Amino acid sequence: MSITKRRQRLLTAEFVTRWAATYDRHAGYDQDEELEIKNQLAQLKPKHLTKALFLRLGRWKTARQSRNYESNSESLVKEATLLASKANDDALKLHVLTSLRGVDIAVASTISHFLDPDSFPIFDVRVRRSLTRAGEWARRADDSSKNAWLEYVAATRRLCKRLSVSQRKLDKALWAYDKYKEGVF
Repeated sequence: MSITKRRQRLLTAEFVTRWAATYDRHAGYDQDEELEIKNQLAQLKPKHLTKALFLRLGRWKTARQSRNYESNSESLVKEATLLASKANDDALKLHVLTSLRGVDIAVASTISHFLDPDSFPIFDVRVRRSLTRAGEWARRADDSSKNAWLEYVAATRRLCKRLSVSQRKLDKALWAYDKYKEGVF
């Protein structure tokens, strides 16, 4: 069997279910915070982030930028995330969110995911490595450019549609699989 055929068989609905469950077993601390943030966000209509929720979400993704996150005003956070949630263009959404201090593409992707979980994945190097192993990602796994993000979104949307799984379930599965390949799980 060719490498391409083996790689294509790697990503199945069963694979996603198995590895997402592995994530759930090993990353419970992370899930509680994720659920609390999603519950708070669900109460905000129209969808946007308050500064407190923005700080919490930013720290959930990466705490290294906390000081920069804090330097954004309440009104800037609200307006930027409101505009991003309404934008139909993925590149515009990314541009608006990265205008906030401390927000790089990975954090912008996380905000986008929380604002619209069905449409946006969380941009993560572990997931990109798993996509590479599966033959679904042609870029280097460490490529975190704007164009890489746009291709990543398109690739994960195709996979979610093909496998009939959610963005978050796919994300969890690919993240856990990479941890397993590193010998962590």
